[in-house]
Amino acid sequence: MRAIRFTALLAALVLCLSLTAPAFAETKYPPRPQGTVADLAGVLGESVITDLETLSSRLSAVTGGKIYVLTRHFLGGVNASNYAKKVFDVWALGANDALVLMVIGEETSAMALGSEAEKALPNDTQISLLANHFRTPFLARQYDEAVSQLALNVSQSLAKAKGQTLDVTGLFGQAVIQSTPQPQKAEDWWYGMFARDDYDARENDDDRYWQDWRNEWNYEETRINWRSVIIWGLAIYFLFFRKKRRRR
Repeated sequence: MRAIRFTALLAALVLCLSLTAPAFAETKYPPRPQGTVADLAGVLGESVITDLETLSSRLSAVTGGKIYVLTRHFLGGVNASNYAKKVFDVWALGANDALVLMVIGEETSAMALGSEAEKALPNDTQISLLANHFRTPFLARQYDEAVSQLALNVSQSLAKAKGQTLDVTGLFGQAVIQSTPQPQKAEDWWYGMFARDDYDARENDDDRYWQDWRNEWNYEETRINWRSVIIWGLAIYFLFFRKKRRRR
């Protein structure tokens, strides 16, 4: 009898997961920014963002591609590499473009490249760039320094692969100092439960666009999946309470 009850409970669990899978699959992705930096986590300084935009413009002039930066607090369990690739597609980035993703609360990162950029930066080169020019300051929560070093080296490598020299004059000239408040540590699990991406549209014309997306994201994160609640309630009722009533 216990085996039957366990099997029924397991079947109900599988059914519940199968019905709710589409809800988890509908991950919301931010809209493409007007520039090349989407600092949704709010951890980058204004001067660094300006230099990143300038660097991207100069890279585009010699390679036809740009370097994009996206920061998030959390991904809700989604793999960072897969998320970066999906954002790359959603933003409709080009063959020579590169995207750097920084997930602050989960202390992880990823890069997504277009087909031509990937030829210039194969997987082992990407790992080397992340290890030598990004990981240490990133884990120390020096996000300005981390993204500056990585963006410079990635951009110069992409330009070199095209036989071009990238002009980086005046970019990140002074020592990069973290100018934004450091977020809560990743190990504070309660922060991860309630945190929301805190970001500001950098352009006035984008204010409504980004706010609409934020409202939709908050709604998707906080709504209750009533279908799951009903299924679990019925499963528990039939497996336990109804059995007790029959015995009485």
